[in-house]
Amino acid sequence: MRIRKLLSGFDLILASAALAVLWGTIMLQVILRQVFNAPLMGADELTPFMLVWVIISPLGSVERLNGHIVMEELQVLFPAVVRKIIRFVISVSVIAIYVVVSLSVIVVFRNSMNVVTPLLRMPFWLFFLPSAIGFFLITIVCITRNVCSMLKKELAW
Repeated sequence: MRIRKLLSGFDLILASAALAVLWGTIMLQVILRQVFNAPLMGADELTPFMLVWVIISPLGSVERLNGHIVMEELQVLFPAVVRKIIRFVISVSVIAIYVVVSLSVIVVFRNSMNVVTPLLRMPFWLFFLPSAIGFFLITIVCITRNVCSMLKKELAW
């Protein structure tokens, strides 16, 4: 049970760590540039990299908590049957979008295997790794949640 709890919160831990590194990099860059007139080498490449991690890593958590904007205030105006249809269409649409984005990221990831950044010579695929991981995991979580919902099973999280 403890391992499951740790793994289910891993994306939030990862996003928090990425946010701390992002914040630290920006603050260090400002201090070094303004006080010592010596900018931090590679901060311009590291900042967008960490920003991708901050944005993409918590997607699985958003899906686990069902934190999407679904306009429930508008849905309550419809009869129960129409609400079920709307929720089903939303679920299928979300899964389809996640699958398309996941496949697109994987193609871009694969095509960028031999490209490096100009300054730090970081492999460019590192920039797409969090997107590939994040969208793959959110797709799995979304499919799992919807299948459990259809089968009327309790979710583990």
